[in-house]
Amino acid sequence: MRALARRAGGVLAWLAAGAAVAAVVAAAVLAAADIAVAGWPLPTGYDSANVIIVLAAAVTGLAASGSTAARIAAGSRALRTLLRAARQPVPPVVLKAAAGLGIADRVDAVGTGEAFAVTYRLIRPRILVSTALAAELTGAEVAAVLAHEREHVRHRDPLRILGVRLLAAFAWYVPAASWLASRAVLRRELAADRASANGTGRGVLAGALLKLASLPACPAAAAAAPAPDSPGALEARVAQLEGGRPPRPRLTPPRVLGTAGVVAVLTAAGACCAALSQLLPGGTA
Repeated sequence: MRALARRAGGVLAWLAAGAAVAAVVAAAVLAAADIAVAGWPLPTGYDSANVIIVLAAAVTGLAASGSTAARIAAGSRALRTLLRAARQPVPPVVLKAAAGLGIADRVDAVGTGEAFAVTYRLIRPRILVSTALAAELTGAEVAAVLAHEREHVRHRDPLRILGVRLLAAFAWYVPAASWLASRAVLRRELAADRASANGTGRGVLAGALLKLASLPACPAAAAAAPAPDSPGALEARVAQLEGGRPPRPRLTPPRVLGTAGVVAVLTAAGACCAALSQLLPGGTA
């Protein structure tokens, strides 16, 4: 029940974040309409300041989200290019482990010198592994890594994390936004680790994680990963696998106060723009 409540709370939090972004965009539309009707500057300096705040939040937020989307798209193109250029038959040890997990039809392989496994695609996710993964890990470790990726496939985590990253990018001016995004990504990694460890063993997965962390990363796979590892992510994952509770990052008081301040300012500015649109010629007031 506690886990279900946490999951429901997380869903509601991100729905609220999406609604907040929609509210900022709607307020920006009203602000632009206010300028179109009344001209510039607006009747009072207070009105002008609030319109500027709302427009700046929406424009810079959309620009940041667009930049993030462009980087994600570039990473996806790099991975597709790698797949076209270096596709290989799935190594037998990987194919055997995938068949045992029921995902043999969801695994692709490329020939590279770097060992990796990554879940890619948004709607029908698949798992891409390198031939070096089979060379660097034992059969049990390969199965543990694939079980981890299977959890990402089951929950369409690339799509989930894309939404999280875009929302966090839009709200770059909110001090808690990046923290919440990193926490959401880490929660999905920890959940995938738990699902894998339940079937393959904690020690096996921990060994695979540490081996992969010590090896060179594949640039294309790193660029196309659903999200970069946040600071301390590996330590938190290993701590969980060792039987302890992973450290739970908490918002610092300055971030809490800063976030409350930004939300208060945006709420007041948005309300001002809505009220102004009713008072200007053409409004309903």
